[in-house]
Order: sequence, then structure tokens, then C-alpha cells
Amino acid sequence: MEKILFIENLTDEKSSKVDHAIAIAEKKDLELSALFVIPVRQDVPNFPEVQAEQIEKAETKVSQFAEKKAAELKDRGRPFAWKVVQSTATTFMESMESFTPVDLIMTGRIDLEPFAEKGIKTLEDISTRFGCPVLPVESLLTNTEKKKGTNIFRFLAFAALSVVSYFVFFPYIDKLNHLIFMKGTFLGALAVMAVVPVHAYIYGSFTEYLPKWLGLEKSAGKH
Repeated sequence: MEKILFIENLTDEKSSKVDHAIAIAEKKDLELSALFVIPVRQDVPNFPEVQAEQIEKAETKVSQFAEKKAAELKDRGRPFAWKVVQSTATTFMESMESFTPVDLIMTGRIDLEPFAEKGIKTLEDISTRFGCPVLPVESLLTNTEKKKGTNIFRFLAFAALSVVSYFVFFPYIDKLNHLIFMKGTFLGALAVMAVVPVHAYIYGSFTEYLPKWLGLEKSAGKH
């Protein structure tokens, strides 16, 4: 089984991209490891206690998050090694070396500036140092995976617009017909040409996404 390593800066699980890495690993049957890097600021020398407390809280939260992911993957029969480290150059490099060699390194959001003293300034530097490709995890997602979140947002947006059309616009259609739409004027014709396509687009888009959202859409060639 080929091995891949995922690295990212993380203080809050909501910003993590590790689920993308997990999806890729499961789809391609790859062994996944993860290195979560807690950012450490070097510009707060007067407040070491405050930063130490913040780092400790972040390490606890990220470790709990990683443990939860490891448990989920274990239940699915998937290996998942992980480590949480602070973003100091020496610690980062030692941790990277403990996970390598791997066949591919994927990255989430990662600030490489703290590692410049070790010659790591770009993803290409990581690739050269550890002898494998290094790519942002989102660049490896399929078009379907990339569009999934967007499709849900568009579905909800068109659903809301359809509700507005039905409950706000259509109750006044008779009044609008007498006021402008059915007056037989040039302005009325323009109003009809403007309003009808808009409502048709909103309703058509909503009904297009509805079967996809409900899981009723059939793939081509399948019945």
C-alpha cells in the first residue's frame, strides 16, 4: 500500500482539510498519516505565558480532533498515524523525517515561513528534501468533489428564491397584470420579458438540483 502524508496548520478543526485527504486515501486505497502544525508566533516575547496557554489549548483541541478521526478510520479498517507539533523549524523537520519516506505529501493551509532557516520556503523545497511530490490537497479533488459544496449552496439559494417567488410575487400577480403586465403597452411587454425568464431560471435551477440533493438522479448508462 502506497503511503501519503498530509500536513497543515491547525488550531480549529473547522478549518481542517484533512477530510479531503481521507477521501482521497480511501478512494485510492492509500495509507494516510497526518502532521498537524500548531502556529507559534515569534513576535510576542513580552507575553510568553499567554502564548503558552494558547498553544496548550490548541494542542489539546487538535489532538482530540485527530483522535476522533483516527477512531473513525479504525472503525472502517483504515490506518491513520498522526502527530501534533508546534511550528518551529527543528520540530517540524524532525516530525517530517519520522513520517517519511512517503509516496506523496498533501498540504492543507500551511505557513512555511517558520521553516525558512531549514531551507524550506516553498512546497518545491519540501519535495526536494523528502524526494516525493508535494501538492495542495484541493488540487487533487475531482470536479465532482470540488463542486459538491457549491451545488448544495446553489440548491439552497434557488430553493429560497423559489419560496420568495411563490409567497411574495405570485399572490400579487392579478394586481401586477392589471397594473403593467396585461396593459398592452411596450413597457408591459418589457416587464413580461424581464420577469418570466427570471422566474423560469429560478424554478428550473431549483428543480434541476432537487433530484441530485435527494439522491434520485441516475448516472448515464444506469437504470
